[in-house]
Amino acid sequence: MFDFAKPFQKSFPRLKVRLLSSEAEKSATQQGLSQAPQLVIGTPGRLKDVLIDEYALDLHGVKTLVFDEADMLLDLGYFEDIDEIYGKLSSDPQVLAFSATLEEGLKEKLRRYIKSDFIYEGGKEKTAGSVRHHLVDIKHVGTEEALIRFLKLRNPYLCLVFCSKKEDVKKQFASLKAAGFSVTMFSGDLSSRERRSAIRMIKENHYQIIVCSDLLSRGIDIEDVTDVVSVDLPSDLAYYHHRAGRTGRFGKEGDSWVFYNADGTKRPRLLMDEGIPFTFEILKPTGLVVDTVGLAPKKKLSKKKPFSEEEAKEVKIAKARSRSDKVKPAYKKKQQWEVERVKNKYRRKAIQKSVSKAKAKKYQEQSKKASGN
Repeated sequence: MFDFAKPFQKSFPRLKVRLLSSEAEKSATQQGLSQAPQLVIGTPGRLKDVLIDEYALDLHGVKTLVFDEADMLLDLGYFEDIDEIYGKLSSDPQVLAFSATLEEGLKEKLRRYIKSDFIYEGGKEKTAGSVRHHLVDIKHVGTEEALIRFLKLRNPYLCLVFCSKKEDVKKQFASLKAAGFSVTMFSGDLSSRERRSAIRMIKENHYQIIVCSDLLSRGIDIEDVTDVVSVDLPSDLAYYHHRAGRTGRFGKEGDSWVFYNADGTKRPRLLMDEGIPFTFEILKPTGLVVDTVGLAPKKKLSKKKPFSEEEAKEVKIAKARSRSDKVKPAYKKKQQWEVERVKNKYRRKAIQKSVSKAKAKKYQEQSKKASGN
């Protein structure tokens, strides 16, 4: 946000913008605040320290208070600091809140500051319509091998590869680097200086691939991301929307790719249930192939046909026959065989009955034809 605001100073030389964050030097921060800035950007914790504990900034005349990524502020527990800051304001400022998601808990928090009952909410789509969503069956190939194969086939302009675990970020980064890709990584394991350097290099187009944790899925704008790959899905599926939202921005189109295996479809199905219009592909050595079946709806298990009174009686007798006072080897298996023997007997009876009916119907039709009716 600070980097976005700085260019405005070229058009408005009198506009003073200051950054308050844990990464900024304390002495430099206080020196900058002595010049009465018009725009202050910072993290809630650092703002509280400077505004309240250090009395380094006059709060009189604050006209606008902005909560950017409000849902993230709630998740990280920052609203206690915000309450303290808001309580020190002498004016009644305009409050603007921006959030990717607007759950009821967040609404309750925001109603403390937003006097109007009206809170603007976008449509039901949680991701921009300019993003195409794909589920890619990697056919039980390891994710490192699958990712290398996919990137060679796709050859994206700029791709973010998301992993849910920091150790997986390191593994995928090392794998892609060894394979010769122009790649860097971004996760919470990097120091503040390393993260700033990585963001600068990314924005200067030094890399084609960025392997990252969900730390990069929110609050950091990177232009011209053409593809987003999720080698796995986050534990909180809301973060899938944040991942996918890194592409298809500012009127451009983009693609979000999710890797999965046929025996791990539960979480992709949950996203499908949310209405995400996935297309389905299979990753093969020769390329991405359209999967015409995809994740077909699960077949409902047919209810077991209840036993007839006669069959239930025989099953009971079979179980009793195989029961013994002493536990013998394979006792349960023998009991199961006895029960299956009874069931098979009644299945054969049912089939014979069905065949008899079909024959009777056939003879009736032949008889009618012979009589001319």
